[in-house]
Amino acid sequence: MFAQLGDIKFELITYFNGLNETVSYNYAQHERIENKPILQFLGKNLQEENIKLNFHRTFCVPEDELKNLVDVADKAEPLKFIKGNGEYVGVFVIEEIGKTVEQTSAEGDLLSIQVDLRLREYTGKVPEDEEEQEKGFKKK
Repeated sequence: MFAQLGDIKFELITYFNGLNETVSYNYAQHERIENKPILQFLGKNLQEENIKLNFHRTFCVPEDELKNLVDVADKAEPLKFIKGNGEYVGVFVIEEIGKTVEQTSAEGDLLSIQVDLRLREYTGKVPEDEEEQEKGFKKK
């Protein structure tokens, strides 16, 4: 297993295709008369994780895998994101699911789709105990 989001496991051999992590910072720009603006650091933005997945008919049913992701996203619940090596990345929500059809049969049945999954860090209250959530995981 490469990573796990809630109960969804991403297998490297079957359909995982990449992970892009983004940490960004927030600055306010203050205009000044007859001078260049000045920046003021406001803090870190929420972390983003972008995951590329390939669902192909040879190892799964692409429609079912996509439906599973959409069902989880529709619940709008925060999910633990854990890497396969045990590193606890944090709690995230599914912010966006993009789909690109790569291959179909002559009848139009899906054979292969690429899914781009965008996760955003969740800092609100998590329904579980904080202690139990981090038990057994490496801290980032």
